[in-house]
Amino acid sequence: MNPASRTIAVIALAAATASPSVSCSVFEDRVSLLNCGAIATATGTRRVRTETDCDENLRIEIQDVPRGLYAVLVDGVDRGTIHVKGRREGELEFDTSPKGDQLPLDFDPFGHVDIAVRSGPAILSLDQCAAP
Repeated sequence: MNPASRTIAVIALAAATASPSVSCSVFEDRVSLLNCGAIATATGTRRVRTETDCDENLRIEIQDVPRGLYAVLVDGVDRGTIHVKGRREGELEFDTSPKGDQLPLDFDPFGHVDIAVRSGPAILSLDQCAAP
């Protein structure tokens, strides 16, 4: 086999054994959070998105709440804080490839979500508010 043929064979073998590109279907799941009664006007959403490159993103948004700090708990674990300023709304975003203000998404984005006033009861919940 001449050197040129060997080069072509090596390139062909490398192309044949390279891992195929991974592709995911775009998916989005958006649900409203339940108001647990502590702040009557509070509303919120949990949005989970999967991109074509299989990157996952979780965004939790709250609206119509007083200024302050709100804990975001996923499956009972404190995952971060939403800081609500003058517009009475805030959000926290997680991503498997975080950029900018995004936090690392290293947990199940479909886990149970609670939003609580720091050191207080849940004001919003994904599917079940704690009994008083």
